[in-house]
Amino acid sequence: MFNFSGQLQELRSTIVGLALLLGATIIGFVWVSIGLNHWLSAQLGSVWGPIVLGLIYFLPVTIFAFIKAFIRQPKQPLASPSDAADIATANMAAVVENLSGLSPFAVAAAVIAATFLANRFPGLLATFMQFLTVYANDVKNRAAKAPAKSAESESTQA
Repeated sequence: MFNFSGQLQELRSTIVGLALLLGATIIGFVWVSIGLNHWLSAQLGSVWGPIVLGLIYFLPVTIFAFIKAFIRQPKQPLASPSDAADIATANMAAVVENLSGLSPFAVAAAVIAATFLANRFPGLLATFMQFLTVYANDVKNRAAKAPAKSAESESTQA
């Protein structure tokens, strides 16, 4: 129905071109590094030349780390300070509601885990709630299927 061969050929040629460009860049970087190593070894000695070369290569990483550490993107503030607590409370209520038919130990363990997530990693609380919802639904579905299977086995035995 659709003919993608022209687009795939263009994508293939682009990928091959980028691979060749990357390979040429790496080879060039290696030769520049070898030349710089020889020159620094001749200027600073066989010990300090490679050390200085390593520090030169480590400098961009250090600059990037300082930029990431001290220049942070501002977070979007919530409409009110109680919004975060309201969201966490709603998620906690949903956790307890989803596990209402299970053992008290399972509910208590889930509430403790959800409280920890709400305090330390609030972004993971919604994901945890989804996992618990799926688990609770699975347990309820298995419990509903168990009496049906036992009734079928009794009718076949009689």
